[in-house]
Amino acid sequence: MEIWKEVYKGIIPKGYYNVKITNSEKTGLVVELEGEKSIVIIDFGYSRAMRMFDEGIVQNGVYSNDELKKYKDNKFENIIYKVENGEFNQEVSKMSFGFTDMIDVKHYILITQNFNIDIITDWEPKLEVRAK
Repeated sequence: MEIWKEVYKGIIPKGYYNVKITNSEKTGLVVELEGEKSIVIIDFGYSRAMRMFDEGIVQNGVYSNDELKKYKDNKFENIIYKVENGEFNQEVSKMSFGFTDMIDVKHYILITQNFNIDIITDWEPKLEVRAK
Protein backbone atom coordinates (compact mmCIF):
# COMPACT_ATOMS: atom_id res chain seq x y z
CA MET A 1 0.00 0.00 0.00
CA GLU A 2 1.36 3.39 -1.04
CA ILE A 3 1.94 5.84 1.83
CA TRP A 4 2.81 9.54 1.44
CA LYS A 5 4.46 11.62 4.15
CA GLU A 6 4.79 15.38 4.04
CA VAL A 7 8.44 16.42 4.29
CA TYR A 8 9.85 19.90 4.92
CA LYS A 9 6.37 20.89 6.01
CA GLY A 10 5.91 24.65 6.36
CA ILE A 11 9.28 25.49 4.79
CA ILE A 12 8.07 26.08 1.23
CA PRO A 13 5.89 29.23 1.18
CA LYS A 14 2.39 28.86 -0.24
CA GLY A 15 2.06 30.10 -3.77
CA TYR A 16 1.95 29.37 -7.46
CA TYR A 17 5.32 28.12 -8.75
CA ASN A 18 6.88 27.73 -12.17
CA VAL A 19 9.10 24.66 -12.37
CA LYS A 20 12.62 24.49 -13.80
CA ILE A 21 14.50 21.18 -13.73
CA THR A 22 18.18 20.64 -14.43
CA ASN A 23 19.98 17.32 -14.33
CA SER A 24 23.62 16.60 -15.07
CA GLU A 25 26.51 14.43 -13.99
CA LYS A 26 28.10 17.51 -12.41
CA THR A 27 25.19 18.96 -10.42
CA GLY A 28 22.78 16.07 -10.12
CA LEU A 29 19.03 16.75 -10.20
CA VAL A 30 17.97 20.24 -9.13
CA VAL A 31 14.36 21.42 -9.13
CA GLU A 32 13.83 25.17 -8.95
CA LEU A 33 10.40 26.50 -8.05
CA GLU A 34 9.94 30.18 -8.88
CA GLY A 35 7.01 31.98 -7.30
CA GLU A 36 5.96 35.61 -7.04
CA LYS A 37 7.73 36.20 -3.73
CA SER A 38 10.23 33.36 -3.39
CA ILE A 39 12.47 30.88 -5.16
CA VAL A 40 12.77 27.36 -3.78
CA ILE A 41 15.71 25.19 -4.80
CA ILE A 42 15.47 21.46 -4.12
CA ASP A 43 18.74 19.63 -4.72
CA PHE A 44 18.25 15.87 -5.03
CA GLY A 45 21.87 15.14 -5.93
CA TYR A 46 22.51 12.15 -8.14
CA SER A 47 19.14 10.60 -8.92
CA ARG A 48 18.33 7.18 -10.30
CA ALA A 49 15.08 8.01 -12.11
CA MET A 50 12.57 10.78 -12.67
CA ARG A 51 9.24 11.11 -14.41
CA MET A 52 7.11 14.17 -14.92
CA PHE A 53 3.48 14.39 -15.93
CA ASP A 54 1.13 17.22 -16.65
CA GLU A 55 -0.94 17.37 -13.45
CA GLY A 56 -4.25 17.25 -15.32
CA ILE A 57 -3.70 13.85 -16.89
CA VAL A 58 -2.06 11.74 -14.24
CA GLN A 59 -3.39 11.67 -10.71
CA ASN A 60 -6.23 9.19 -10.90
CA GLY A 61 -5.03 5.65 -11.39
CA VAL A 62 -1.32 6.37 -10.96
CA TYR A 63 -1.22 7.34 -7.31
CA SER A 64 -3.12 5.98 -4.33
CA ASN A 65 -6.56 7.59 -4.24
CA ASP A 66 -6.50 7.50 -0.42
CA GLU A 67 -3.22 9.42 -0.32
CA LEU A 68 -4.42 11.93 -2.92
CA LYS A 69 -7.56 12.63 -0.88
CA LYS A 70 -5.49 13.36 2.25
CA TYR A 71 -3.63 16.24 0.59
CA LYS A 72 -5.97 17.40 -2.17
CA ASP A 73 -8.24 19.36 0.20
CA ASN A 74 -5.40 21.74 1.05
CA LYS A 75 -4.37 21.87 -2.63
CA PHE A 76 -1.10 20.02 -2.00
CA GLU A 77 0.25 23.11 -0.26
CA ASN A 78 3.28 21.22 1.06
CA ILE A 79 4.48 20.41 -2.50
CA ILE A 80 6.99 17.67 -1.52
CA TYR A 81 6.08 14.19 -0.25
CA LYS A 82 8.20 11.15 0.59
CA VAL A 83 6.56 7.96 -0.63
CA GLU A 84 6.78 4.45 0.74
CA ASN A 85 5.84 1.51 -1.48
CA GLY A 86 5.06 3.81 -4.40
CA GLU A 87 4.13 2.57 -7.86
CA PHE A 88 6.99 4.39 -9.60
CA ASN A 89 9.60 3.00 -7.21
CA GLN A 90 8.22 -0.50 -7.81
CA GLU A 91 8.39 0.06 -11.56
CA VAL A 92 12.02 1.22 -11.35
CA SER A 93 12.85 -1.78 -9.15
CA LYS A 94 11.45 -4.16 -11.79
CA MET A 95 13.35 -2.42 -14.58
CA SER A 96 16.60 -2.61 -12.59
CA PHE A 97 16.07 -6.28 -11.65
CA GLY A 98 15.87 -5.28 -7.97
CA PHE A 99 19.07 -3.20 -7.94
CA THR A 100 17.34 -0.16 -6.43
CA ASP A 101 16.03 -2.33 -3.58
CA MET A 102 19.60 -3.21 -2.61
CA ILE A 103 20.78 0.41 -2.41
CA ASP A 104 17.89 1.80 -0.35
CA VAL A 105 16.65 4.54 -2.66
CA LYS A 106 14.13 7.16 -1.65
CA HIS A 107 11.00 8.10 -3.61
CA TYR A 108 9.71 11.69 -3.61
CA ILE A 109 6.78 13.28 -5.36
CA LEU A 110 6.55 17.00 -6.05
CA ILE A 111 3.04 18.25 -6.77
CA THR A 112 2.79 21.74 -8.24
CA GLN A 113 -0.10 23.47 -9.95
CA ASN A 114 0.97 22.10 -13.34
CA PHE A 115 3.15 19.04 -12.76
CA ASN A 116 3.54 15.81 -10.82
CA ILE A 117 7.21 14.90 -10.58
CA ASP A 118 8.39 11.53 -9.22
CA ILE A 119 12.04 11.26 -8.22
CA ILE A 120 14.00 8.17 -7.17
CA THR A 121 17.24 9.17 -5.46
CA ASP A 122 19.89 7.91 -3.06
CA TRP A 123 19.82 11.07 -0.94
CA GLU A 124 17.63 13.25 1.21
CA PRO A 125 17.14 16.46 -0.78
CA LYS A 126 18.66 19.77 0.31
CA LEU A 127 16.16 22.59 0.39
CA GLU A 128 16.88 26.32 0.04
CA VAL A 129 14.27 29.08 0.11
CA ARG A 130 15.18 32.60 -1.05
CA ALA A 131 13.11 35.76 -1.05
CA LYS A 132 12.73 37.25 -4.51
